[in-house]
Amino acid sequence: MPIYLPQDGVYLHLGAHRTGTGSFQEFLASNADNFADFGVNLAVANRDGDQRSSMKLRLPEARHFRKNDLDERRAWLSEVFEEIRINERARTLLSEENIPGGFASIFSDHPYKIALDRMKFFNSGLTRRVRRALFVIRSYDTFLPSAYRKRCEFREIDPFEVYAADQMKADRGWPELIDDIRNAFTPDELVVLTYEDRWSHIEMLQHLMPETEQVDFAPLTRRFNVSATDAACRAMQAHFASGKKLSPAGLAEMIRKYADDTSGPPIAAFSDRDAEILQSRYADDIARIGKMSGVTLIRR
Repeated sequence: MPIYLPQDGVYLHLGAHRTGTGSFQEFLASNADNFADFGVNLAVANRDGDQRSSMKLRLPEARHFRKNDLDERRAWLSEVFEEIRINERARTLLSEENIPGGFASIFSDHPYKIALDRMKFFNSGLTRRVRRALFVIRSYDTFLPSAYRKRCEFREIDPFEVYAADQMKADRGWPELIDDIRNAFTPDELVVLTYEDRWSHIEMLQHLMPETEQVDFAPLTRRFNVSATDAACRAMQAHFASGKKLSPAGLAEMIRKYADDTSGPPIAAFSDRDAEILQSRYADDIARIGKMSGVTLIRR
């Protein structure tokens, strides 16, 4: 039976954050040999998994664009592209959720505010066409709390209410970010999935690169990137507040220690009224995305 290869070009998985991206990247990295056999160059920014990351990007921040201080970042981008051979191989599958914006860009009343500039900068280094891009969205009322809980692992941060206030007055949502993706990359197809539909890793891959249906990919054999409980998050914040640091091993131990502790109120949750407003906003935005030209919204 003949094997049909994907078209020459680049296939981008762009996140979003807190939509199962880390486990999807672990799945991709664990199947690196299968991709190589299939003639696909794999480039994955796998930060949290057991499998080695094959890509480390340092894209410009807002200050670099303001000052037009881009030469060093452009040189770094060129080096990364050379390392991952993205312009040398016929077809590359690339997964990196920080291309639209780093994790901190979520916590703002103008989320992912320089996404268009960052993605245009990234695209300027590509010599092959972006064939398909995949982006996963999540309801606003659960997205920010999940991001906040993850941020608890890094450093001492303000109470959730500070960031919740920004979210309630945010002037950008998923449609605006998807429009940025569309304008920056002009992909042949931009596929949008919803996190709530709980797509499997293999389903996500096949939406990004349909030809992979011909290949047997091994699923992950363990639960990946287990979220910290509220008790663990409070313990982390108390640890940081005391002036101490937390090593990766120490973080993992703290998550394990409090894994069964369900005590105390949620460390990050919107009020019932605000949650309803955000859910309604999400539903309206899904409807908007479904009408965007060049965008394929897929629901179960």
